[in-house]
Amino acid sequence: MARPIESEAMLATDQLEREIIAELGRQVGRRLNSDELSRLSLMVFFEQRLHDDPGPVAQILLRIALKASPYAANVAEVRNAYREITRLRVARDMPALIDWLSTCDRHALPLPVVISCDKYLDKARHVSLALTDRYFGIAPIIVTGGDTLDFAQDGRILRLPVSDVYEALPFKIFETLVFLDALGASYGVIKIDDDLDVVPHAALDIDAVRSAFAGVDYMGLALSSLHHDRAWHQGKCASAVAPVYGKPFIAPWARGALYFLSKTTIEKLAAQYLRFPGCLAGELYEDKAVGDVLHALGVHVVDRPLDDLLGVRTDAPERTVLVAE
Repeated sequence: MARPIESEAMLATDQLEREIIAELGRQVGRRLNSDELSRLSLMVFFEQRLHDDPGPVAQILLRIALKASPYAANVAEVRNAYREITRLRVARDMPALIDWLSTCDRHALPLPVVISCDKYLDKARHVSLALTDRYFGIAPIIVTGGDTLDFAQDGRILRLPVSDVYEALPFKIFETLVFLDALGASYGVIKIDDDLDVVPHAALDIDAVRSAFAGVDYMGLALSSLHHDRAWHQGKCASAVAPVYGKPFIAPWARGALYFLSKTTIEKLAAQYLRFPGCLAGELYEDKAVGDVLHALGVHVVDRPLDDLLGVRTDAPERTVLVAE
């Protein structure tokens, strides 16, 4: 088991954000209130944009503005600016990702995304390769954490600026959704664990697959027991987290091994997270976090396991626990 670390930053950009906020305060000569912080962040963003190609610093400035004034009248404009910078960076540095998105759009299919980490990249590559033939020749991308945004075309690995440890998985998922929201995700996304198996199966019917996801916002095997395992994370975490998960049951959620989110749902989750990243406070289980946030936004899970639909098997042990009456 890894040695506990008292403070493991979930986002690789956390320190830079603190430095930017501190520098804005130094320039003004006093502590800034949140409204001032939002306005100054936007001012610096627009000044920088006149002279430099927008990059990660510009995006951090926009995130600060959104978090500091989440109910401001210009929230939609700020979010659109954030999306635009992401699209520009991807078009400039990751054209293969644009091709992948275009292929999924052309086939009117959800984006297949395998969520993994460096430790299990070999497993993730195996899953991605096996799913390529099953999923109409479209290779899933593999998402891991890292220090900066990067896409390795060889291996189709997308690295996002988020910690790669187990307990950062909720942040990794929401950062993935923010990224895909910016790029469009016209037909939604299928979130896939890196321990899935592709099983012998008749060729998939593309029209049946399209039909299964049409008109649905959130779908997968619904977990609804009040008695889920609250010690599931024991022995998996790199930092000192709560020994027992302490948040209440809110509503059924889709089991994290395999679930679907529509374009509209991705937009809602991205908007909520960018304005209120505290929605992940205390979270350890990404699938429950997604379900809880969506429930608050009025979106409820459709209980339909996707294993048979895609001809796969998810290696996901049961997480409910028996409680004596």
